[in-house]
Amino acid sequence: MSTVIRSPNWIGDGIMSLPAIRAFRDLFPGERLAVAAKGYLAPLFLNIPEIDEIVPLPDRWTARTLPAAAAGLRRRGFDRGLLFTNSFSSALLFRLAGIRPLTGYARDGRGFLLDARIAPPPPSRHHQYYYLNLVERLAGRGAGRPFPASLVVTAEEREEAAAWLREQGIAGDRPLLAVAPAAAYGSAKAWLPGRFREFIAAWLRGRPQSAVLLLGSASERQRIAEVAAGLPAGAFNLAGRLELRRSIAVLSLCRLFVGNDSGLMHAAAALSVPLVAVFGPTAPGSTAPVAGRFRLLHRGADCAPCRRRECPTDHRCMSAVATGEVLEAAASLWEGGDA
Repeated sequence: MSTVIRSPNWIGDGIMSLPAIRAFRDLFPGERLAVAAKGYLAPLFLNIPEIDEIVPLPDRWTARTLPAAAAGLRRRGFDRGLLFTNSFSSALLFRLAGIRPLTGYARDGRGFLLDARIAPPPPSRHHQYYYLNLVERLAGRGAGRPFPASLVVTAEEREEAAAWLREQGIAGDRPLLAVAPAAAYGSAKAWLPGRFREFIAAWLRGRPQSAVLLLGSASERQRIAEVAAGLPAGAFNLAGRLELRRSIAVLSLCRLFVGNDSGLMHAAAALSVPLVAVFGPTAPGSTAPVAGRFRLLHRGADCAPCRRRECPTDHRCMSAVATGEVLEAAASLWEGGDA
């Protein structure tokens, strides 16, 4: 028996789906398990021992890429499909590939494409359960124990990342602080650029021996450049210069992470890197780390959680978090304080 899971499309969601993937292996120990993921996200699942195969999918669907991807899946002859995505297109892809039975949440008007239509769980639960619920419903029983949302980085990957950092002038003996000032979902989830700049400048004044690595994707370069402008020596703007897998390896070398509710925050948590995260328009109870050492700074607002991509008003949920609060939380974790 072979099963293919269609992974979520966001980094954070992909990481939050890992407990469900591990639970699937535990509940269906004799099956071959594949994960089909968009090409940009597929490296996230490397080295996960519960996954037998990673099937990269096109990053964009067109009249050519959709049937080609369906043909590639069909050739692999999967016996069953499980959709962690909510989209109509993901269900259509698996049906075109002849993958039956097909299980997923009855959303986005795709119920008629599914063989097992599952009602979404209450939104009050952590988002990890959104994926785990599908696996448990498929198995007809609970997982029985928790599974980690952890990433696996090899020693070779870490060595290559360290060598790359040395090429950028970042000595291997410098303790590393990773800062991710952006959020792929939208600026509403990002702490104010000026506050990030203030934090980094103050951090380097107090800890000049450390190196601050500003991380983010190519699409986030402009926002991160705004943060990096005028920072003292010791701050290195690496935005857009690292592929996902190298970003994960670099993160694994860091002593601390500071950022927003973002994919890189989830990656840091999945690597057991202590972290400070500023939450605003999203609900910490749904997407916060569930293990490890972390501090969440969340002041809320009368309009939160709104889950908007851009704030239409004064961004009060983020501006309420002061630079000093982040600095204090980061210093405590840096020195080994409790979360």
